[in-house]
Amino acid sequence: MDKKPYPFLPFEDSLVGEKILLVWQQSHHSEKNLKDHLLKALEITEDQIVFTPNAIKQKLMVSYPTEIRSFIDKGELSNITNLLLQIAKGKSESYPIPALDITLELIEWILTGFDLDDVLVETLSALFDTSLTNDFIDHVRAEYIKEFRG
Repeated sequence: MDKKPYPFLPFEDSLVGEKILLVWQQSHHSEKNLKDHLLKALEITEDQIVFTPNAIKQKLMVSYPTEIRSFIDKGELSNITNLLLQIAKGKSESYPIPALDITLELIEWILTGFDLDDVLVETLSALFDTSLTNDFIDHVRAEYIKEFRG
């Protein structure tokens, strides 16, 4: 008997997702608006946004960072955006089920560990089917850091 996957709430269950929503709302947009953009861009339904099973997630969170570092080393930065979108849409060779939780975790890892703001702008713009700027990323990072400083 298969258990029903547990819903993943991207703006509640992910700290970076929470901060993306906060900055989005500061620009006088609603959570519903952001979620609608996300679903449209990913071409998925809300019930497809679920937590990735732990064992699978642990395996993928080893392989995907390695792949991303390889793209960075080769200067193939647009491949990072493509990979993150494939993961979110469920079109990754490693895991053919939408995994927005993993995508947001990798975005958080990039946001805090690398100087790749242009990649983040490109990725988040595609992920939310809207045009974002480096200023948006700066605000997300500032809110993220503020969370840890209290």
